Formats: sequence, structure tokens, C-alpha cells
Amino acid sequence: MAKATRYTQDMVDEYISKGYWTGETTAELWDRNAETIGSEEALVDSRRRLTWLQIKEKSDAMAVNLLDMGFQRDELIFLLVPNCVESYIVRLACEKAGILCLTALTGIREREIEYILKSYGVKGIVVQAQFRGFDYGRAIHAMMSGLPDLKYIFSMGDDIPQNSLSIEKMYRKPAGDLQRLEERRFRMDEVAIIALTSGTTGMPKVAEHPVAARIALGDSYHKKLGLKRGDIILNVINGVAGLGAPVCYSSVREGAKTVVMEIWNAKEALRIIEKEQPTILLTTPAQFAMLLQEGDFDKYDTRSIRVVYCGTSPLSYEIARAGEAKLNALVLNAYGSFDGGGTSGTAAYDTEETRLHTAGQPHYGNEVVIVDEEGKEVKRGEEGELTFRGPCACSGYYKDLERTIEMWGTLGKDGWFRTGDLAKLDEGNNIILTGRKKEVIIRGGQNIYPSEIEGLLFMHPKVKHVAVVSMPDPIMGEKACAFVVTKDQEKLTFNEMTAFLAEKKIAKYKLPERLEIRESLPLRDEQKVAKNILLEEIRRILKAEGKI
Repeated sequence: MAKATRYTQDMVDEYISKGYWTGETTAELWDRNAETIGSEEALVDSRRRLTWLQIKEKSDAMAVNLLDMGFQRDELIFLLVPNCVESYIVRLACEKAGILCLTALTGIREREIEYILKSYGVKGIVVQAQFRGFDYGRAIHAMMSGLPDLKYIFSMGDDIPQNSLSIEKMYRKPAGDLQRLEERRFRMDEVAIIALTSGTTGMPKVAEHPVAARIALGDSYHKKLGLKRGDIILNVINGVAGLGAPVCYSSVREGAKTVVMEIWNAKEALRIIEKEQPTILLTTPAQFAMLLQEGDFDKYDTRSIRVVYCGTSPLSYEIARAGEAKLNALVLNAYGSFDGGGTSGTAAYDTEETRLHTAGQPHYGNEVVIVDEEGKEVKRGEEGELTFRGPCACSGYYKDLERTIEMWGTLGKDGWFRTGDLAKLDEGNNIILTGRKKEVIIRGGQNIYPSEIEGLLFMHPKVKHVAVVSMPDPIMGEKACAFVVTKDQEKLTFNEMTAFLAEKKIAKYKLPERLEIRESLPLRDEQKVAKNILLEEIRRILKAEGKI
């Protein structure tokens, strides 16, 4: 049984009795719409448009075929595909068949892929044979001789490599006896999805995402978004376990259609917005900033959007304010992580002050405590590390009890997830994020928070994209370096940058002491700046200059 690592029976009973968990499963929610609004469109990507009934038929067929192929309960399928309709259908099929679905962002390569396949005994993997210039099919075939557990490679698309099985054929085969699925499908308190975390160092961890926790998170998003019948969601985030929760869980409550974007490109996103007329945009702060700075923005009709929900990293006040003005829509902030789960989010009914300056209140049933270095709760309004627990949280790390206890403190309800984020709570119990513990730049004992400087520099008329990182200094310990991409390759001098920031009346010690102009910034999976790469780059530059 896919038992959740942290859960105890008293936790399950409490969350059910208090109404945080409904007892429903993801498959039940999607299948219900197939019965009531089966002919309406549910999922759209660049290749196909599928109705609720078609999704049920395809996921049922694939689930039964997996059973026929000998997949046992709790065995693993690795889902390594871009943001597309298959990323939803395969997850549903796995839940119906009682097969664990392991998800990851498509930016990983041979070393990580082989490590995952070998470490977790994966029996099947789903890929798009070639994507973004990388041949997944060839890479996996090359490593199969050393992977005795890996029996099947499932491929998307028309060009199916040898020794691979077509996902399309898995959909088309008759579903046969569906009664077997009733006996195999996951229950609401079991883990159906395990997801690779998007860490920047070492091999990734694998976090558990139980069915009930994801549905609870989706229900909270549902309320905060004000999601209603007839809404159309555009999801441009590359990931199937993060902010995509509103898509897989909230939208289904209202029968709302979801449009997904496989490869991020700001101009293409604007084209899709004009064509599909979405009312809700799910994106990351980095993607949203690129969208707002796109030179052709005003050539496209974006009036359909009423809510933008940003997640995966903190959303700065400056980007949020610029977005509300340019789109005439509400910009909301979703806060959480792959490791810990959904923590909080602002809501459409919040005040402008709350929307633009905070990460909102904890999701329904979640508890948040801000602690000092010793783990003791600080006074309201004081800064510390944010910890949380509750029905929207993940249940630990898959097959890794030691790491689960390390991050949560203990098993059961008494565990609190240490986020590594610095924050404080206002009088309305809204979370105000101040920075990452690991990203804080300590200059001669004074703290500099990169997100604050990045938000201010985003307002500069020449700045298109920006990231602030620490650079070593033999006297001060650390100083701030700003990596900047300018609009239309305009020239931006160091003095221009510091003068602009000085006008914003920030403390002098916070001013970046180096400016590096780049044509682009490295991104992790097209959605977050890969600051680890920039940290390594500035250290190489300083070393070559003989400054460290």
C-alpha cells in the first residue's frame, strides 16, 4: 500500500472530521465530469483538444492495459514529459490502476534520469522521445542494460522509437473489465504522486503528494481564485505537482477548461491568450515579468484575463503592481514548495495591500509558525524561519525516513516543515516573505535580501530581467552583484543602476556593488532563474580577476 510516511491514523481522522479532507479521489472528480458534461472541452494543448469523456476513456484504457502488462500495485511509472494533455491522462491512469506516478521537470538529463530509474526501481517511463533538442529515447535506451527493473518505455507523438510503446496505442485499446480498477485504485489517504524536488545542488529528493492533500489544496485555490463555471485556465508552468494543483483539482469542481503550454515563450503565450481567451493565468514570477516586458505585448488582446496566479518563487510588489496595471486584472501570489506542499496564497477577495505585499493567509486548515534559530516561536511581526503543517502539506520523502524527520522534526501531527524561507506574520495572519535563508547576502553583518533589490530594479525602464546574487569579498564577507538583461540590448551603466536605486531611498549597504550585463539569464525549466549558475559564474570571474 502507498502509505504516506508521516501520516498517522489520528491525523487522517482529524482532517476528515474537520472537513479538510472530503474522502474523494482525483479520478472520481474527473470521471464525474465525464458523466455530467462529457461532451465539453476539458484539456487543450498545441496538438489536441479533449473532452471530459475522452479523458475518461483514455485514462481507463491505459489503466487497464497497464494491469494487463503486469504492473503491480505501488510499482512506479516515471512521467517525464512537458506540460501537455498526457501529463494529466497518465496521472489519472496511474491513480486508477494503483500505480505510483513519479513526476519531474523536463530539464533533467542522463545523470539524474539514470539515478532516479535505478534508485527507485522504476518499471516504466513516459517520455516525448525528443524534446528541446534532447533525445530522451536514445538516452534511456543506452542505459537500459544497467536497469533491470525498467521494463517499458512509453513514447508520445507520431515518431515512436524502436523498443518503445506508443502512448496513443495504450489509449486506443479497448478498456475491457473496469471492475479491476475499482479494486486497485488509490484511496484518498494514500500517496498517488511522488515528485522530484527542484533543488539546485546534488541529486533531487522525492516528495510524496497524497491524494487528499492535493484535493484539499485545490479546494483552497478554488475559493481564493473565485473560480467559476465557464472559466478557462491557461497554465504555462512546466511542472505537474506544483501550482498545477488548481488545474487538476480546482478546475474540475466547476468543469472549467484548461489550456496548457508545452514550451514557454512570452510572445507565444500572448498569442495563446488572444486565441483561447483564458480568464485565469497560472505562471511564475519570472515568466510573468518576461510576459509584461515582451515588446509586442500591446499587439495582443489580453482583456479576457481577470486573475493571474503566480507561484514557485516569491512575487515582488513591483511585478505584481505592474501586472495589475497592464492587464487590468488581479495578480495573486501562491506560496509553497515541492517538498512541503501548498502553504498559503492571496485571494481575489483580499485588499490591494494584502494582494501586492504578502503571500496571503495559510490555506484552509494549515498552521504557520515563525521561529528563531533555536526553533522557538517569535513575536508577531518579527522575522524568522517559516514553518508549517496541515492538510495541504506533503507527507514526507518517499522511502527516506531520515530525511523526512530531518525536515519535519518528527512523524505525525507534531511535525513542522522547515521551509528555509524567512518571513513574518502581519496582524491579519498574512505571510510576508522577506527572503531565503540560503540567499540572504550578509554584508559585514547586515542582511541584504535579493528579492527586494530585484523588485526595485525591475521598475527601471531599461531592465528586462534581473537576478541579484552574493559574491565573496575578503573584507565584508559578501557583497551583492546584479545580473541584468536590458530591453533591446540598451546600455545600462553601473552608475545608472545605483543612482536609480538610491532614488528609491533604500539603505546604502543594500546597493549592488557590481553589475553584469547579459543577453539572457539561465533558467531552471524555463521558469526560475538558476542562481546557482550565476553564483558559480561570478566566483569564476572574481577568481580570474585575482579578487578572491
